[in-house]
Amino acid sequence: MIKKFTCKNFRNINAENLSFERINILIGPNNSGKTNFIKALSFYSDMLRNAQNGSLKTAFLNAVSRNGWEHAHNKYTAKERPIEFSWEIDMNGEPVCYKFAYSVGNTIEDCNIVFEELNSENLLQEPYPDKFNFFRCHEDGIGTGFFSTAIKKGQKNRRLPFELNSKEILSMQFKDILLKNKKIYGSELIRGNIANLLYDLEEFFDGFSVYTSAQFDTKKMREPVEIRSIDNVLTDDASNFTNVFNNYKAKNIAWQERFEEKMKELIPNLKKADVVNLYEKLIFRMQYEGEQYDLSDVSEGTLKGLILNMLINMNCSPNRTLLAIDEPENNLHPAWQKVVGNWIQTTDTFQQCFVSTHSPDFLDVFTEEFKNGKVAVFVFDNSIENTIKKILYDDIGDELGEWELGDLYRTNIRPENVANKCTRYFKDTYLNLRNFKS
Repeated sequence: MIKKFTCKNFRNINAENLSFERINILIGPNNSGKTNFIKALSFYSDMLRNAQNGSLKTAFLNAVSRNGWEHAHNKYTAKERPIEFSWEIDMNGEPVCYKFAYSVGNTIEDCNIVFEELNSENLLQEPYPDKFNFFRCHEDGIGTGFFSTAIKKGQKNRRLPFELNSKEILSMQFKDILLKNKKIYGSELIRGNIANLLYDLEEFFDGFSVYTSAQFDTKKMREPVEIRSIDNVLTDDASNFTNVFNNYKAKNIAWQERFEEKMKELIPNLKKADVVNLYEKLIFRMQYEGEQYDLSDVSEGTLKGLILNMLINMNCSPNRTLLAIDEPENNLHPAWQKVVGNWIQTTDTFQQCFVSTHSPDFLDVFTEEFKNGKVAVFVFDNSIENTIKKILYDDIGDELGEWELGDLYRTNIRPENVANKCTRYFKDTYLNLRNFKS
């Protein structure tokens, strides 16, 4: 679980030690940075999961290319300032902080990792006030790094230097570094403990599932598909929905029963949801109201409901550390938005969730858990500063009263009163979203 996150100079994101809950809701006007925030939060995960997705030689360079080279840099800050990320995470009970920074330009030569380190958030290096450091790269010169030979507080620590490629993250080079450096390979603590830490770090970020509702390709989803046994994860555009359903159903009939059970919360008279093999093509069908429907027969909202059911309720990834969905309310009736919001709060298929939304109806569902401090709400501001403000119930309790979160955008609550409680950023967001009325 991500405890805190910092991001500087990436697009229009300015996040400084933001602290999170299990469920985190992102609100704000268009172009205020909600989508970019999710991209920043998942940047390291994107490098790992799409390492070969590109024509360049390293996972890092392919990630930089996907993000638009120099266009990923905040246009209001000096180009020489690097893009910086910091994730404080709870990794298998080990609180650690991973930091990563890179310089950017419009050519491969201009792009380099300029800082990378992993610290323990539990252990202090006595007699120094700093956190215990497992490794640090590029601080004393691009292309150089140091490993700690100790792993626990009180152990004698000797820092071992090594060389690495500044155009690739350490985890992708670790095995080569071991083989090239006899002293490092000879250290059991590095060869064992730090290797395990890097593996756990990769596993944590590999467990991210990030989706944007606007990218779901419902046209492809409606088409009969070739049978594929390798589709165990929903693609970004959800076009492999039918194959994913078929594969999990084949492994466990209870999986299909759970899918139908949750889908009935959207379509109460649903009798069956299944796939059929017709002329060596798979077709997804549903039966309700005494009729049979293929995906080509149903509405956009129904297709989105099917996708969200699979993403939220179905355990397609046993090690899913994070689920992020950008604007899940698209094409959904307000009544269905409430169901989806309840799914997010009650499911156990992920450790942590981030959802961006423009919908007051969707926001309503999270009111009680927001009051109880179990849901965090972040307000994005589209000014030059692009500040992200975490709003607590104590900030707006007097204004909210017995109302729901979405009512702040449906009614004529005086924005200056809200501003007094929440800072001017909540006021700006209110003014941009007050056109949402019941």
